[in-house]
Amino acid sequence: MNRIFTFFLLFLLGLPAIAQEHIGCSQGKIQRHQLIRKKSRAGNYDNSLMSKYDVHFYFLDFKAERNNTLVSGSTTIGAIVTASRLDTFCFEFNGAITIDSILWNNQPINFVRNAAITYALLPTAQLQNTDLRIQIFYDGDASVTGAGAIGDGYSTGTSQTWGNSATWSLSEPYSAYEWFPCKQMLQDKADSAWIFVTTSNQNKVGSNGLLEGIDSLSNNKVRYRWKTNYMIDYYLISVAIARYVEYTIYAHPSGLPNDSVMVMNYVYNNVNTLPSVKTKLDTVALVLEYYSDLFGLYPFHAEKYGNAMAPFSGGMEHQTMTSAGFLNNFGLNAHELMHQWWGDHVTCKTWKDIFINEGFASYGEYLAYEHFRGLAAAQQDMLDVHDDVLQDPDAQIYFTDTTNVGRIFDSRQTYNKGNAICHSLRFELGDSLFFKGLKTFQSQFSFATAGINDLKVSLENSSGLPLGDFFDQWIYGAGHPNFSAEYFSNGNFIFLKINHSTSSPVTPLYKTPLEIKCKSLSGDTTIKVYVNQNSQTYVIPSPKSINGLEIDPNNWLLNTVGTITENAALQALSQEEIIAEQAFQVYPNPATDRLSIQQEDEEARFTLRDMQSRIILQGKLDKKTDLNLSFIPAGVYVLEMQNSHRRRSMKIQKH
Repeated sequence: MNRIFTFFLLFLLGLPAIAQEHIGCSQGKIQRHQLIRKKSRAGNYDNSLMSKYDVHFYFLDFKAERNNTLVSGSTTIGAIVTASRLDTFCFEFNGAITIDSILWNNQPINFVRNAAITYALLPTAQLQNTDLRIQIFYDGDASVTGAGAIGDGYSTGTSQTWGNSATWSLSEPYSAYEWFPCKQMLQDKADSAWIFVTTSNQNKVGSNGLLEGIDSLSNNKVRYRWKTNYMIDYYLISVAIARYVEYTIYAHPSGLPNDSVMVMNYVYNNVNTLPSVKTKLDTVALVLEYYSDLFGLYPFHAEKYGNAMAPFSGGMEHQTMTSAGFLNNFGLNAHELMHQWWGDHVTCKTWKDIFINEGFASYGEYLAYEHFRGLAAAQQDMLDVHDDVLQDPDAQIYFTDTTNVGRIFDSRQTYNKGNAICHSLRFELGDSLFFKGLKTFQSQFSFATAGINDLKVSLENSSGLPLGDFFDQWIYGAGHPNFSAEYFSNGNFIFLKINHSTSSPVTPLYKTPLEIKCKSLSGDTTIKVYVNQNSQTYVIPSPKSINGLEIDPNNWLLNTVGTITENAALQALSQEEIIAEQAFQVYPNPATDRLSIQQEDEEARFTLRDMQSRIILQGKLDKKTDLNLSFIPAGVYVLEMQNSHRRRSMKIQKH
């Protein structure tokens, strides 16, 4: 009793002092945010207590129906003590729901509640590495109590299109605790989860993992027993309850030559619903196969993928079973499926790193359009994305205020700019290094969490290319470049001057490859230059007479275009560059295992440096010199050449 009194005294007097120590997916995730007041959640003291244990198991066993938000049952949390000792097991749970009792390893224990925080008082301190189980029994209404979540946590409603009632969860980012006791820390994934739901026998219940069985109970009730043995983050645990019909198909990814992946869909039992969505659902299996080729085998192939309908706008990527307001949208279905890799398999480390989830899921739409509907459809999709982002001159992917849920799931900045920058990253690296790098990243952070910087380091290691400028300007920076150009051609050379300003002072310079389409009556030619200054000139050997330019013709970069003019004066300004280029001819660039240099001077020398200015190769140049590059890693290098009259420096890319 003395210990409980001491805790209450701490609670009443000490806690404040201690506490000081795309359109569819996005809409679905923020649709009610503006209508709900900010939630009272865990503070620093509570988080310090929850950091003392690591969750390895959730077991939800409760009663629920399709037309209300009442929940009654228990949740068991299995955890390992990570601190030197633990005497208070802290967790979050909806303060409006009554907790009847708490068991510790099947023994009743005392507890104290402070709104959404519960402190379970262990009879004896548990030492590091102790495995313990806390079972919380509760009963009440899990409707929203005030919010900073994209959904209400646990909701009920009726589809205006189909007339079906449903109850469903939508917990991202902070509302899992609305409907079950949990620890809401992204970096603490559970090793497995069981979700058992007892409901009326007219209903079906969709959830994570595999359906182990359906138990027939008294009073026209049934119990659905779902189990997943894959690691899962708290906000990806889900339920969807309605009168459904099941429509199951199978995917056959190349990584499973003798097996398949079940794609289980729970569709409203309205007689017209399945016929209206069936064609789009059939493509989900094909997209799953394609994504498996790009990023590695579907991460949850031993269980399933699927969809469960619920009456809200958009979709939510619940692990192995997406919740979706509608299923007849190819792009939305591709987006939510992409999340199974980008968000579920690898989850953002903090909500500041949501680009890991939503940027790549949004780019999954482009990839699906490109592969299944052709480049023109994909390009139109990207043009629409660019048109939206360019309306904000200060659009920025990265942010720091993770209490602002509207900012986390901002359609323009998180989804659309994230989508566009994934496309630019592909351009920066090239298809081979881009897709190799993404597959490596998925393998490196398999079933774990990762931040934006983790992605950068992983891609640098896999590609051998420095990506600091790219991430600084496109992800941590703001806005976009505006390119203008001047040109002249004389039948031997194209003289080109590229100028660019930026829409935001946060990022005054963009260093980037840039495609230029040179238009000619004898046929257009697209060249690629590298921009690393706000004003830059180039001399390109070409026998064609150029009559116009198009900047970024393939829409790789988020940018606007200013004036493009012909300027004969460029010819005189570029004579030194012409002479230097003629003095040293270097090819091919990019190179693989060999780089050739041709020049005529008897006293010429070269130095090849990496991007940290370390010397890789150096020596004398003959009239034709072949450099062996097979022993150096892929990456960007600087080649310096000098003879008795001229000096030339240029970047070399080695694949």
